[in-house]
Order: sequence, then C-alpha cells, then structure tokens
Amino acid sequence: MKRILCINPWIHDFTAFDLWLKPLGLLSIASLLRRKGYDVSLLDCMDGHDPSMPLPKKSSGSRLLHEFGCGYYWTEIISKPPISQTVPRYWKRFGLPYETVKSRLQKFPTPDGIFLTTVMTYWYPGAKEMLDLCRQIWPGIPVILGGIYGTICPEHARKQGFDQVVSGTDPIQVSRQLEAILGNTLEVKNLADYFSIYPSFDLYPEVPYAVILTSLGCPFRCSYCISGSLYPHYFQREPRQVFSELRHDVEVLEVRDIAFYDDALLFQAERGFLPLLRLIREAAFPVRFHLPNSLHARYVTFEIAQLMKQGHFSTLRISLETVSQELQRMTGGKVGRKNFEQAIHNFLEAGFLPEEIEIYLLFGFPGARKEDYLESIDYVKNMGLKPRLSLYSPIPGTSDYQKLPWLDLTSDPLLHNKIVYLYHSGQNDLYEFLQKRCQG
Repeated sequence: MKRILCINPWIHDFTAFDLWLKPLGLLSIASLLRRKGYDVSLLDCMDGHDPSMPLPKKSSGSRLLHEFGCGYYWTEIISKPPISQTVPRYWKRFGLPYETVKSRLQKFPTPDGIFLTTVMTYWYPGAKEMLDLCRQIWPGIPVILGGIYGTICPEHARKQGFDQVVSGTDPIQVSRQLEAILGNTLEVKNLADYFSIYPSFDLYPEVPYAVILTSLGCPFRCSYCISGSLYPHYFQREPRQVFSELRHDVEVLEVRDIAFYDDALLFQAERGFLPLLRLIREAAFPVRFHLPNSLHARYVTFEIAQLMKQGHFSTLRISLETVSQELQRMTGGKVGRKNFEQAIHNFLEAGFLPEEIEIYLLFGFPGARKEDYLESIDYVKNMGLKPRLSLYSPIPGTSDYQKLPWLDLTSDPLLHNKIVYLYHSGQNDLYEFLQKRCQG
C-alpha cells in the first residue's frame, strides 16, 4: 500500500452536534503514514466547515458555541433500524450529503487501502454504509476499520465485512497492528515518540479549531466509564511537548479555538497541566481554550483556576454526576460536595462568572432515583450554576453494564445508544420532566 484514503464516516443517530468533534486518532495515524512516505488523503464526512456542507436545517444553538466553531450538522432522515423502531424520533444521517460523498470518492485516485474510523459503538451503521459505498466504487480495495467500535465490539465489527479490524486504542498497540497490515514499520518507539508527530489537521480545507491531548487514559475507575479499560496505563505528556503542539496549531494552522480531549486533565497537574498553563500565560496566544470533556472538581486549585482565566479558557464544564453520597460511593466516589464547592469557589474567585460554568449531571445510570436527580439539579441551581443532564450510555466493559441483565446488550451495539437506551429503559418521561426542571 502506498496511497491511503482515511475516512471519518457519517453518524447515523437521533442526535449529533459538532462539539469540537474531530477523529484525532485517525489524524495522528495519517501523520505517521505521511512520515513514512505514504500518499494520504482525508475525507471527513463530519467536517462541519467543509465547503460542500449545506447549511444545517437547525439553528446553531448557543451563539458562543457557534462563534467557537461548533454547531449542528446537515441531516438527512433515513429509515430506522428495527431495534429503534419504538423510539418516537427521526433517525438521521448526519454530515455531508450522501451524493456529495459518493461524487467526491469517485474523483479520488484509486487508493491502495482505506482506513475507516469509528467513535461510538452505536455509530457503526454509518461505517457500514461507508464500507458498502467504497466496495461499490473500488471493488477489491481493502477497507481497514479502527476506533472505539472495533475495540469494544470486535466480533460484531468483523461480521460487517471489513477486511481487517484494528482492535485497540493504545497508540503503540494500534501501530503494531497497522505495521502487520502494511508490511512496513511506522517507527513508533514509545508514546513520547507517537505524540511528537502532530495530527494532520492540514488535510482539511479549512481548520476553524484544533483538538489536543495532554494525556492518555484515566487513573479512576468510575462504574459507568470505559476510559480506564481502553487505556489501562495512564500516560502524561511532557508539558513543553504539548506547548510546542499548541504553538504549531496557533502559528501554522492559525486556529483561534483549541479544545482539550483529556479524560483526566487535572490529575497530577503539578507535573502536567499546571506547567502548561504557565507556558500558555507567558505566550499570550490569541486563542480560546475549551474543555468539553469536563474537569475533575477535586483537583481545581485557585492557582489552576486563575491561570485558566488568564489563559482565556472559555468553556468550563465540571463533572458532578450526582450529589447522592450513596450513588457517589457506588459509582467510584469521584467527588463530594465539599470538593465541588471549593472548586466553584476557586473559579469564581479567579474571575469566572457563574453563567460560564456548566455542571454535568448523569441521567439514567443504574440505581438512581427521581429524588436523587431532583436533589442534584436543585443543588446546582441554588449555587447559581447551570446543570446539564448527560445521558447515560451502557458500555460493554464497565461495571454498570453488568447491572442490566434485563436488556440483551450483546445483540446489537445500537442498544448502547443513549436515546435507544433511554426509551427501552422507560425513563424518557422522567428525562423530559427533569430537562424542564434544569431550564426553569
């Protein structure tokens, strides 16, 4: 293989939103391939800033998010899969129109191999549709699947007809599998070497924002989260290496918004994020920073909050999940009220406004009661903050997943879909009620 086409396929779902959504792993693999002399092209069906992307049918929502490069996608209503027939919502294809994608693929030089990625397990229908389209245009060209779906549900993925399924998210493990497929070494010695090659954002026609990782994995083992299983060994990058990548994003890509993808950004901050914040303050980059994956309140010191304010961090989201002590204990003891309140105090003292801080509360996880949700929502609102309900998704490999024997989650990854699970578990009415409570 000398010519590789990297594809981020459509999302088939009830809902999707571009919240700094980029296929970071695929872009990093593209960079490794280019370093070895491969001719790499990219088709990102979810690139909301692609010149061929029609304007979305829905408004952009938050004005600030729109200014930051985020927004709704163009959608096409398509037939529902049988397993989601009872959900009273439209099933859609999000991203570039099908005919636009087909026409563009037909204009690409015939590749020697196609690398296809997935993120959520339940987004596999979009990958399968892309596989079928590629087979129609280029019969016999191998299509290799990677990403979260192929890692968590490898057997299901193999049954879809992909030529190879790369199972794993650890960059070294993935690199070794790709080397076997390519018959060539990618020369990735360790994680520090892997991160020394910047993701190939330059393959996009327009780059309104960039995303970055300062670490891989999470040292915590929350009952509802898969991160600890995907990356069993927490790895933290050297702050100056991260800073060099940020400088590249600002000076070469000329982005004005950068989002951090870390699952545990503040863990061991004195060795990682704190020195990076000091470098950001000194550089005075003309950019805004965003934290869509939320922060661990336990580790928010006043110095961190102050440096974030000085460094133009514009999107703050903090995970609380629940104020129930019993549920906190059951799910991993992530944060207590005292830790949370101190974190909020530090942010306010640093100059952030209450309306700039959103709080994630998890809805739908096993064991939670209506009273627990109401208490959590009222607690957040009484502090003058904005609660945001985050829908629970049952994920294989988590301990919460084992608590749902009434639902055969192994039959189809579409059952991992948060909206499908919401209706199959009979919690949709409660969710709508609580959403109004959050907004009221």
